[in-house]
Amino acid sequence: MLAEDQSRLQKIDELYDLRLDQYVSLPQLVVVGDQSSGKSSVLEGLTGLPFPRDSGLCTRFPTQIVFKRSKTGNTEVSIMTAHGQDDSKVDAIASFGKIQLKTLDQATFSDILAKASKCMGLPLPGQSRDVDMESFSHNILKFELSGPEYEHFSVVDLPGLFRKPTAGQTTREDMNLVRQMVGKYLSNPRSIILAVVPANVDIATQEIIQMAEDADSHGQRTLGVLTKPDLVDKGAEDKILELVSNIRGKGRFELGYTIVCNRSQSDLNITFDERNMKEVAFFTLDPWSSIPKERAGIKALKHRLNNLLVDVTRRSFQGVMSDIRTRMESLQLELDIMGPVRETTQEQRSHLINIASKFREIATKAIDAYYSRDQCFEMDDIFRLATLVVKMNEDFSETIHKKGFTRAFGGVKAGAPILPERTPSPVSGQASGHETDSRSLTQTPISETESLQYPELRSIMAQTEKVPETADGDIMEWITYKYNRSKGFEIGTTNPSLMPSLFAEQSRAWGFYAHCHVTKVIYSIHRFNHKVLQYCCNDEILCEKLWEKLVQPLLPSYKQAFQQVSFLVEVERHGNLMTMNHYFAENVRKSREARLKLQFEALNSWSTEDGEREPLLRLKDILGVVMSNDDHTIQDLHDTLKSYYKVARKRFVDAVCLQAVDHFLVSGETSPLWIFSPHFIGNMSDAELNQLAGNEDETLKRRNMIQLELASLKAGLGRLANK
Repeated sequence: MLAEDQSRLQKIDELYDLRLDQYVSLPQLVVVGDQSSGKSSVLEGLTGLPFPRDSGLCTRFPTQIVFKRSKTGNTEVSIMTAHGQDDSKVDAIASFGKIQLKTLDQATFSDILAKASKCMGLPLPGQSRDVDMESFSHNILKFELSGPEYEHFSVVDLPGLFRKPTAGQTTREDMNLVRQMVGKYLSNPRSIILAVVPANVDIATQEIIQMAEDADSHGQRTLGVLTKPDLVDKGAEDKILELVSNIRGKGRFELGYTIVCNRSQSDLNITFDERNMKEVAFFTLDPWSSIPKERAGIKALKHRLNNLLVDVTRRSFQGVMSDIRTRMESLQLELDIMGPVRETTQEQRSHLINIASKFREIATKAIDAYYSRDQCFEMDDIFRLATLVVKMNEDFSETIHKKGFTRAFGGVKAGAPILPERTPSPVSGQASGHETDSRSLTQTPISETESLQYPELRSIMAQTEKVPETADGDIMEWITYKYNRSKGFEIGTTNPSLMPSLFAEQSRAWGFYAHCHVTKVIYSIHRFNHKVLQYCCNDEILCEKLWEKLVQPLLPSYKQAFQQVSFLVEVERHGNLMTMNHYFAENVRKSREARLKLQFEALNSWSTEDGEREPLLRLKDILGVVMSNDDHTIQDLHDTLKSYYKVARKRFVDAVCLQAVDHFLVSGETSPLWIFSPHFIGNMSDAELNQLAGNEDETLKRRNMIQLELASLKAGLGRLANK
């Protein structure tokens, strides 16, 4: 064996000492099979160790046998502890220590297995299992033999599969546990599987064959080992010979099969040398002599295994180093997510203040639209809050413009002074075909999915008004109807309460759409706060606790925004009609002039001068367009209502966006964006801090496990890198 290969194998064994096999895939030889497959005899032949045949104790936990070449001989036994166990179990296993052996006969071997079982809390041979006692363990019993006569070689023996529980010893749950343990070792892509099966049974009935095929679907790392050829029935030898020689592709494993002949019950007292001589003699007999020498006998098997182990270690050595680094990065990330240790009040307060400060920075950048200042703005559009709010304000303005009125205002048409002759409809609120449009626009500002995600916002949904209905009928008919019903004893004037009544009816949808708009903004800000908190606080448990703490002060700030909307709606719709905007008077004048212009043009009276036609107004024509006082009043009511509605609509939209949205929800001092702050953390009591940010027992336990694993991985990486 090359010195470089021996060095690699040595380093892989050191990784096993650190139990890194629990975290990364390490090259290994794994011996698996049924309890009655002859697995112990194969191991005995490979290692020269006297595996007990009667106790079955060695099958209760993995056993690793390692041979090393050295100038002096030494035999050492230890237990490699599985990580993640209770301290009491770890202490019990530690008491096993490292045992130095001068000899390793069958009695000594049995004593070692018994002592190891006791330290692991497993039943001793012949002992019934207590209720609270485990039957199998993931701890590894390691035999390390070194001396000048050894080549570097290592193999892992696993508990044998069984199909029937033994009363007082094993249960059906133990059957599944062993399968899971074996399956875990088989799934290691860097393991070489030694699937041991008896030659005197139907291989198709052996569960381990199917498990090996499942784990190694291409059969590239599975070597079948056939035992007990001396028990094969006469006439059945040909099938075994075909399988071992791989005639007509009988074998399902690329590495094929090797056959061995172990000691029988009558040969238990013979030496290993005598055992090997008998095996050699057996394979000189017909029909077994036809088997290729490299596939028959324990010596040939060990040679193949040694070459396979060297090959897989050579090919995967760099991959092992890469896997260790990747695992270390993953663990370090998990530690970073947990954040610093938070045992004292000062540590807890400092950690939360850091989160709140980062939260404040993200919120400020989101409102100022400094989207290039942090990577979160590329992760989700919800972080681009300024852009979202501006877009929602624009949508709100467009909605009020197109859907905010109860009846569409009439345009200026030729012949407009002549009112419709249809009888005005006394019903002013009947739904028309426009109702569907209103509902489809925004009937539910928060969807059911959104309300489930943030159930605390369900109360906000309840504050929205009913969907407004656009009314049927012409607006001039409606104004005429309202005018006729409001006449009093006044002379030459209209009832002063008529215009406020008309405007209140025409703007009745404003409250609904304004509440819908503010509800959408609130949901976006609420979701923004949650997302930013998750981004700033990587600890999921702590984040949820902070969110629960933060939700309560957020809701009152939302209510302020709704109260402001209600205030603005009340002022606009039910207060005195008032405006200092000169566009109101100008719009009224323009409406009247446009109406007169169309009326005069409709007279169809023309004069011709210099070949060009010009409108000609005659006194009798002008007198002809003079309408009645009622008609004039109704037309004037329409023009005044239309002009004031336009001015008030723009004023209302600006007020909602500036006051309810910007001041109460975005930039004001009481905005929900600024509630979570260092000052918010500073006002918490020590008890609140501990409840929020104190490390829980599970977190502390996980942190300790990560730190221990990181230390092991770091030590392992150092040994691999050491020349």
